[in-house]
Amino acid sequence: MKKYKRTVRGETKYVIDVMHHGKRRRKSFSDFGESQRFEKDGGLNEWLSSFEDQPDGYNTTVSVGIRKYLENYQSRYPDARWSHIESRLNYLLKWGLGGEKIDSIDVQYIQRRVEEQSSWKTASSKYTYKNQFVIFLNWCGLMGYCKKTKWEIKTLRMPPKEREIGILTPKQAELLLNEDGGERNNSRSWEKYKPSLAIMLFAGLRPQGEMEKLDYSHIKHGESISVPASKTPSRFITELPDNLWSWIPDKKSGPVMPSWKGMNQSRSRAVKRLGFKYPGDGARHSFGSYGYWMYGLEWTMHTMGHMNYNTFKTYYMNKKVSKAEAKKYFSIDTDS
Repeated sequence: MKKYKRTVRGETKYVIDVMHHGKRRRKSFSDFGESQRFEKDGGLNEWLSSFEDQPDGYNTTVSVGIRKYLENYQSRYPDARWSHIESRLNYLLKWGLGGEKIDSIDVQYIQRRVEEQSSWKTASSKYTYKNQFVIFLNWCGLMGYCKKTKWEIKTLRMPPKEREIGILTPKQAELLLNEDGGERNNSRSWEKYKPSLAIMLFAGLRPQGEMEKLDYSHIKHGESISVPASKTPSRFITELPDNLWSWIPDKKSGPVMPSWKGMNQSRSRAVKRLGFKYPGDGARHSFGSYGYWMYGLEWTMHTMGHMNYNTFKTYYMNKKVSKAEAKKYFSIDTDS
């Protein structure tokens, strides 16, 4: 550490000059006594500690990198969920890498920890976490926090098991939309949720996030829907099926789905009265499956907010749907 006087624009300054992690740090004071008190009262250590929480080129630590990555993500997608990303990246901290320089990370260590993680029960789960680590590390490379700009972490990736994507048949979707609600109170409850169900069935919006935020002011009746940002950035969808509009009132404002919990409960009671089981994420899966055969891959993926064909094909498309069934599905309206 050096201490000296210097003149800045005609004023005398007292300077503390310190080399910290290979970088020169300077702090100026207006008089000698102030510089002495700063050093004596612990200000010097506190000042130097503040640099530990900031990016420092190739000396940037994993914990600092994670914090800056999350800040950057939130600034780019202010309305998107990010807690799941933080939860995944926090495993790097749990594994003792928080204080490590990003530039010195051993990817084989991460690879080994991923394979050993017992709470991730499937190969697909391990792949999801591994992918998040790779995205983060590659971002750090682009930001100059490490020398590498392309990181790779290999895992024992197993092909996903072929599984049946649960969808509603056209007849089941029609019965559900036309169900009268049974008892008087249930009838009033179910009727108010039918517009949101129709949007999920015939436009593929996510029930939680997108439908929870959707307001009638986002809908230009008969033309388009401006989907609010949630899991993905906001998007504008057009050329929607004609039958969709018969289920949606032409209102200027107000929430389309008053309550996701209420919607879920009312729908569960409705399918129980009708005598069939509602498949998990049935409306979105139905839209993806019938939309693919009726309107094509590109339109369906964009309307759903998807950009990855493999994800769409694996999780959102029932391959047993025919074009004739798809035509019936998108013909369901209030006069059916």
